[in-house]
Amino acid sequence: MRIYISADGEGISGVVHTSEMHESGRHYAEFRKLMTQDVNAAIEGAFAAGATEVVVNDSHWSMMNLIYSELDPRADVIRGGNKNLSMVEQIEQFDGAFLVGYHAKVGHSDGVANETMLGFEMYEMRMNGVPIGEMELNAAIAGFYGVPIIMVSGDDQLAREAKAFFGNVQTAIVKYAIDRWSARCLSLARSHQVIKDSAFQAVKRLEQFNPYIIKGPVELEIEWTSTSACKKSALVPGSYRKNPRTIAYRGDTILEAWRGIYTCLNLGELASDPIYG
Repeated sequence: MRIYISADGEGISGVVHTSEMHESGRHYAEFRKLMTQDVNAAIEGAFAAGATEVVVNDSHWSMMNLIYSELDPRADVIRGGNKNLSMVEQIEQFDGAFLVGYHAKVGHSDGVANETMLGFEMYEMRMNGVPIGEMELNAAIAGFYGVPIIMVSGDDQLAREAKAFFGNVQTAIVKYAIDRWSARCLSLARSHQVIKDSAFQAVKRLEQFNPYIIKGPVELEIEWTSTSACKKSALVPGSYRKNPRTIAYRGDTILEAWRGIYTCLNLGELASDPIYG
């Protein structure tokens, strides 16, 4: 039984501030430990439930956050940011996937560090007109390959969004959001136990989960905070501006739409101003 783990940072146990989540922050070293420990708890639960292989994709910012020397030696890890599928690189042919350390979508709750793909540069991302976060987007890409999302960990706002989107997904709540930059956090020992137990239950219930599959053409949109970023991203062939701040790309499949909008995202980000956005 092959289990895939996409590991993000904003929903990691105890984490509430950008000074922890980014390599330029003064608490980043501690964050790396916390992220590695959460992932290890998920790995432990997966193997305890019968997983035969676990692969972890470091999916946060630089994608080189996990402490390699401290990761559970039973798991492989994908490191580095140059990945065509980004947060779900090499997810093909797995039996199920965990989204560890994930967060709520930007602007739709007071979830801790709620954002989507970028920081201040993106106002919203939409799939066929519906606002989405990284959870929904990555579930759709995983679904293209027939891989179901079976467990998510993060704050209570992420869990609420996951239940609304997936229905019966296993959720591990490690903190309760107060604001975008504050939360009531479980103790580390309890948090790790919650993740381990949720991972265990998800693998044991594997046959109850179905991949999230989108049939027919898919349109992905990015509504930027900046008109300049939108104009820059419109240089991507096949993309089209729906208004001065919104770029869109349509594909026959989610994978085709992803490739187009991901190129728009990477190009448009280059036009972002560090002060004005």
